[in-house]
Amino acid sequence: MTRVPRMKVLCCVLMLTVTLGLAESVLAFSNTVSEQKGRTLQGEVVAINVTDFPQVIVVKAMTVKKQELIVGAVVESGTVITRGAQRVTLDNLKVGESVAITYLKGPDGLVAHSIHAK
Repeated sequence: MTRVPRMKVLCCVLMLTVTLGLAESVLAFSNTVSEQKGRTLQGEVVAINVTDFPQVIVVKAMTVKKQELIVGAVVESGTVITRGAQRVTLDNLKVGESVAITYLKGPDGLVAHSIHAK
């Protein structure tokens, strides 16, 4: 049996630890990026809350299987809200209006990335 010097074993263990750590970091980063893909939903505005913090929009849509889907999302200061080509604010939207909303899943719930009124 060949005896491997202790220093060589320690170097191999250290390299393996660093390699595994880098692999975990890459996987964590790729999972974060893939989780940040926005989902887009087209539906009707059911409710808007502009007086409380955080501001919220609730949209009702129908799924492909004809089931009702209700999505509530926080509207942050960076949320892009448009009607046609013009930018508007959340309080310009009306209940019953048709919108397309793109939202992201955050640690505290859904966050509206963009809202486009039809």
